[in-house]
Amino acid sequence: MGAVGVSDDKAGGFRGAWRHRRWRWLLGSYAVSMTGDFLYAVALVVLLIDDTGSAGWVAAAAVLRILAYVVLSPFGGVVADRYDRRRLMMTLDIGRFVVMLAVAIVIWAGGHVAVVIVLTVMNSVLTVPYRAAAVAATPHVVAEDDLAAANAAESVIAQFAFFVGPALGALVVAATDPGFAFLVNALTFLLSAGLLVRAGALGGGRANTAAGAADEAGFEEEISEEASSMWADVVDGGREVRRSPGLLALMVLTSALLFQVGAENVLHVLIAKDVLGKGADWVGVMAAAMGVGGLLIAPFAARLGASRFAGLLVATAGVLIGAPFALLSVVHSAGPTLLLLGVQGVGGMIFEVTFITLLQRWAREDAIARVFGLNDSLTAVTEIAGAVLAPILVVAAGLDVALAVVGLVLVIGAAAVAPVLHREAMLFEQRRRGLLPIIEQLRELGIFEDASSSALERIARSLHDATFAAGTHVFAEGDAADNLYVVRSGEFVAESAAAGVLSTMRVGEWFGEIGVIRRMPRTAAVRATTDATAWVIDGQTFRGALAGPLQGQGLLHGTMSTRLARTHPDLVNS
Repeated sequence: MGAVGVSDDKAGGFRGAWRHRRWRWLLGSYAVSMTGDFLYAVALVVLLIDDTGSAGWVAAAAVLRILAYVVLSPFGGVVADRYDRRRLMMTLDIGRFVVMLAVAIVIWAGGHVAVVIVLTVMNSVLTVPYRAAAVAATPHVVAEDDLAAANAAESVIAQFAFFVGPALGALVVAATDPGFAFLVNALTFLLSAGLLVRAGALGGGRANTAAGAADEAGFEEEISEEASSMWADVVDGGREVRRSPGLLALMVLTSALLFQVGAENVLHVLIAKDVLGKGADWVGVMAAAMGVGGLLIAPFAARLGASRFAGLLVATAGVLIGAPFALLSVVHSAGPTLLLLGVQGVGGMIFEVTFITLLQRWAREDAIARVFGLNDSLTAVTEIAGAVLAPILVVAAGLDVALAVVGLVLVIGAAAVAPVLHREAMLFEQRRRGLLPIIEQLRELGIFEDASSSALERIARSLHDATFAAGTHVFAEGDAADNLYVVRSGEFVAESAAAGVLSTMRVGEWFGEIGVIRRMPRTAAVRATTDATAWVIDGQTFRGALAGPLQGQGLLHGTMSTRLARTHPDLVNS
C-alpha cells in the first residue's frame, strides 16, 4: 500500500474507488438523491411554520417520518435483498418523484398542511428500502480493497449534501415558494433514476435464483412469484446478526451513537442559548464545525476503514464522538466548544466509513440490506429515546450533567464492544487472506475470463468443495438449477434420456451453467464417472457477480451454446 493521502489512488486509497465506472454512476445517483432530501427538509419546515405558526406541526412531521424508519426499515432491507436492486431503486426514485410532484401541486392548490405531511411520510416510506439497497449495492460494484474508499467518498458526498441541500432549499424558497422547492426535489429523483440506468446490475433478486422463478419479463413477476414471507426474511436477518458477534457489537455501538445524536438535537440548542449566549441560529454554526472536522479527516478515512484494525478504529471513533460531547459540560466558551465539535466531526467521519465497511464485510452478501434495515430501525428508536430523555435529564440534573451522561454512554459503550470488534476484524482478515489462492485459481479458468476482481472475490466467498463417489448423480435432468460446478479432480459426464452421453468434464472445466444463466430446469443429468471433487458456486452469486460478462460472447457463452445445441437447439439463439 502507498502512503496515506488524497493523492493515493492505489487499492485502499481515498481515490481507489474511482476506478470502478459503475460505482461512479451509483455515487452520482446517491449524491443527487441525498441533496434533494436535504433540500425538501428546509422547504417543509418553512411551509409548516408559515402556514401554521406552530413548531408542533414541525415536530409532528419529524416524528412521523422517523417512525416510518422504526417500523419499516427491517422490511425495507428485505425488499432491497429480495429484488433486483437497480430496478428497485429506479422504481423508488420514480415513486418519490411522483410524491414530491404531488406535494408541489397540493401547496399551489392551497391544500391543508396535513396532506403535505402525509405525502412526506409516504416519501420516507419509499426512502427506507432505497437506503438499504444503496448500502448493499456498493460491495457489488467495488472490489474489497476499495470498499472503504467508496464508503469514504459516499460519506464526503453526504457531508456536502448536508450543507448544499439546505442552502439550495433556502435559496429556492426565498426566490420562489416552497412548492417550487418540492418541484426541484422531484426533479432530483428523476435525475437519480436516470443515472442508475448507467450503473448496471447492482445485485439483489434472490427471488430469481431457482428455476421456475420470475424471468426477465418484469419486476412485477418477481414479486408475484416470491415464495417466502417478508417476516421470515426479517427473522433471517436477525439470525444473521445473532450469529455474528461483530454485527451485534456494531449495532450496540450505533445504537449508543444515535442515542447521543437524538439528545444533541435538543441539547445543542440549549448550549447555544444558555451556555454560549448565542441565538438558536448558532446551532447551524455548531453543525458546520462538525462538518469541517469530518471533511478534514475524509482523505484519510478510506485508509483507516480498509485497515485490518478497523474494528478497533470504529470503537475509537465512538470515543472521539462521545468524549468531546461529555467535555462540553465543562467548556463554556465559543472557541473551545467549536473545537470539541470539530473533533466530534472527525470521529463521526471515521465511524461512518468504518461502520458501513465492516457491516458490508461481515454480513452475508444476500443479507446486507436486511442487516442494515434492522440497524436503521433500532437506531431510529434510540435516536427518539435520546431526544425524549435529554430534556428530562436537563430538568432533573441540569444541562452540564445531561451533557456528561449522554457523552459517557457512548464512551462506555464503545469501550465495552471494542474487544469484540477488534477480534472479528482480525478474523475476517485471516479468512480473506485464505481466499487469495482460490481467487487466483478462479482467475485462470476460462469461464471467468471477463470477471472483475470484485466478482471473483464474491464467487470465492460463496463457493464450497463437494466430493462425489463414482456413479453418483450431481443432479438429474429436469431438476431446478441452483448451482454451477467447477471440476477439481476426477471426471463427470453429462447425459440426457434422448441423446445418451453428451460430454465429459475434466479438471478445470465446468457444468451447470445453462440452467443457472437461463434460469431454466437442468437440460441434462450429470454424474461422476470416477471419484471426483468440484467447487460448488451458488447460482445467484454467480449471476450477480458476472452480470456484465453474461451479456457477452466469450468462452462461457460459446461452451453454453454448444451444449445447448445438443439438447435444445431451438433455444440457442433465443
